[in-house]
Amino acid sequence: MQALIELVKNAYDADATWAEITIDTGLAGAHSKKPPSITLTDNGTGMTIEEIRRGWLTISNSVKREMKARGISTERGRTPLGDKGLGRLGAQRLGDVVTIITRPKGGNVEHELTIDWREFQSKSSLNEVDLTLLSRPTSKSHGTTLTITQLREPEQWRSVAKSDASEGASALQKDLSVMISPYGDERGLKILLKVDEERIDLYELPTRVRRAAELRYLLTYTNGVLDIVVEASLNYWAPQDRAKADDRVAFDALMQSDSGAQFLQWLQMRRQKQMEAFGCQSAEAPYFLRAHREVRLIDLDNVALDRANSATQEANPADPGSFNGEVDYVTLGQGHPEVFGSRSEFRTYLRSLAGVRVYRDGFGVRMDEDWVGLRKSQTSGSSFYGLRPENTLGFIDISARDNGQLVETTDREGFADTPHYRNFMALLQAWRAFSEQFQTFIRRSYNEYRQENAVSSAGVDPESSAEVLIQHVEDTRRRTVVTAKQQLKVLREDATATARGHERVASELDASQRSLFSDSIDPAIERELSDLRAADKRTGESVAQIEALVESLDSEQAVLDVLKSQSEQLRSQLAQTWETVSLGLTAEAVSHEVAHVAEGISVRSAQLRRYLAEAEISDRRIASYLQYIQAASSALKRQLAHLNPSLRYMRERRERISVAAFCQDVAEYHSERWDKKPISLEVAIERDFNVEVNRGKLTQVFDNLILNSEYWLLQDHRVGAQQNPVINITVNAPTVTISDNGRGVDRSVEATLFEPFVSLKKRGEGRGLGLYVVTQLLDSEACTIELSPERNANGRLFQFRVHLGGMRVEA
Repeated sequence: MQALIELVKNAYDADATWAEITIDTGLAGAHSKKPPSITLTDNGTGMTIEEIRRGWLTISNSVKREMKARGISTERGRTPLGDKGLGRLGAQRLGDVVTIITRPKGGNVEHELTIDWREFQSKSSLNEVDLTLLSRPTSKSHGTTLTITQLREPEQWRSVAKSDASEGASALQKDLSVMISPYGDERGLKILLKVDEERIDLYELPTRVRRAAELRYLLTYTNGVLDIVVEASLNYWAPQDRAKADDRVAFDALMQSDSGAQFLQWLQMRRQKQMEAFGCQSAEAPYFLRAHREVRLIDLDNVALDRANSATQEANPADPGSFNGEVDYVTLGQGHPEVFGSRSEFRTYLRSLAGVRVYRDGFGVRMDEDWVGLRKSQTSGSSFYGLRPENTLGFIDISARDNGQLVETTDREGFADTPHYRNFMALLQAWRAFSEQFQTFIRRSYNEYRQENAVSSAGVDPESSAEVLIQHVEDTRRRTVVTAKQQLKVLREDATATARGHERVASELDASQRSLFSDSIDPAIERELSDLRAADKRTGESVAQIEALVESLDSEQAVLDVLKSQSEQLRSQLAQTWETVSLGLTAEAVSHEVAHVAEGISVRSAQLRRYLAEAEISDRRIASYLQYIQAASSALKRQLAHLNPSLRYMRERRERISVAAFCQDVAEYHSERWDKKPISLEVAIERDFNVEVNRGKLTQVFDNLILNSEYWLLQDHRVGAQQNPVINITVNAPTVTISDNGRGVDRSVEATLFEPFVSLKKRGEGRGLGLYVVTQLLDSEACTIELSPERNANGRLFQFRVHLGGMRVEA
């Protein structure tokens, strides 16, 4: 297949607008006389005699390589894909004989050359093989026809070309979709395929599958910015085929009935900040919701730098070059496209097409199956709402012209690990992270919307606390039990009276019958009476069962009491837990710094020992002291290695603290830490005030904020975005504002910044807990933190305003 694709690439390089692959296996019919062959025809520029000589008769002599090196494009603006002569080698791989018929553009001549590779095997020198080139006049338009005969294993081509109904498409179609983009002919080269006179469409099935997608991501990267647009249809929220019946009823009532209008209104009112963060708005049909996000290359955490120009000290982010793509998500929830006979056939074909693939100018780059990491990030839980690899298909389009820095390995099995490729991957990881955030948001929002509608129908405020909801259940249970007991009493009395009435009627009827007739009672009447007695018995049993259920419901009060107690205990335990988590984060940061200090002591003592030895200074006391220093630093590092962030939180006494003096102490501490770093910290006192608080707790709040600024300021400094990083602390009773002159808060997390596990740091660098812990610590002191509405030059929020009024005391 790779050999065949290399020949198609030659058609692309020749500026062809179409290329037709014709495979004749010679096995189509029992009476077929045609020898097996593969023919590739295109309407490209054709080849002159000299181009045939250099391209086909000279080993590793590539004009295309020269064009790439000099930045020369074809008339259609194409940068050649080939440069190693793989097309010629591919022809040899496919069959023993190749015939070339070519008509160069701008002429009226046709050249024909036949090469039988088997002739070379019996000769000792290439010069001993005679090749005949035929030239003749022609009126046909320019182009090339390449015919390969004496195929190797022609039956294999026949087997892979057969379409299996259970698979939905032939193996040949699937293989070609990996090697040649099946996503339209926008690139200017359309591939046609015919096998044994049967036309095979490479584009129709993928197009129909994409139309069935519930989610569509459009990616466009240019000039250092990745633009992401996602559109979701109502079917994205539709229950799957194995869902519960009440899920379908809820979806029909809440979404289908009004095309999601009420849900969209709910989102805009109840999730306004998140909607703004995701750039959400209504979408045009057939989609329901549209979201937008921009990711700047320079804002990526730990962005790779291009240091190829060693003559200068400056290094800019390695730009992978412009690219675009589309990723579609198909859940297989309901129905299937008409072109497929069944849902199982559709599912099978989707599995064969699934995956995000990379195409350079329409030709596939072989990548690892899960190179984007969809499977690695997937969890098996029902609460995972991200892209599932088996339901995801799409493409990333790159080009030889714009993405020359993305270098394919020589075995065509991916890209070489370069700074440009690492940033290319980082951009796609940023898209994947966005897709997880967006899909989790809209799916969980629907679940909450559904729950609120269910709760509202019960007459309860959906925003009520757990205690209020428990009390509501308790009151409803009490009223239900009282009412049920009253109704059951009436029902029991009515059932008893009815049974007695039936017996009385039966007795009177029996006496009347005996007085009139000598025979027994009428059989039909006797059956009716028997049925009435059985019904009376069942009614009595049902009433008894309902009474037992009511008694059981009455006993559930004890369960509600336990639940209320556990809820109160959980609230208390969570408050203590966040104190422990905060101390662990601080301990981790401090241990990191202490490890650096210990390492510095160890290195400097070793340097001093070498200096004394070289200077031939012998002093037993100094030597003993150096030995002690080295042993102590080694012991300290060993202890740090065992430091566990799950240390118990030791409560210290509360004390009265001047906020201005406290901030000066914090600034002095961090300034010493940054002795070798470019960051500075400035404190401005507008109005000082006193607070009464545990000093360690207040330190944890400020350290978390400062360490967060430090991380991103160092990133900005590394990429040259900020030469003089500064953190500012402003004290103005009763608030303290902490800001920096870095990039600011990314708009995508403005609404969720203080929620747990929200972080734009790369994996392993941050847990996304720091700011959430800060909010919990401040909340325990009746204090708060918020982002000030002012924006910096990047249009981003950048000031954290800490309100300490809850701990403020008079001087």
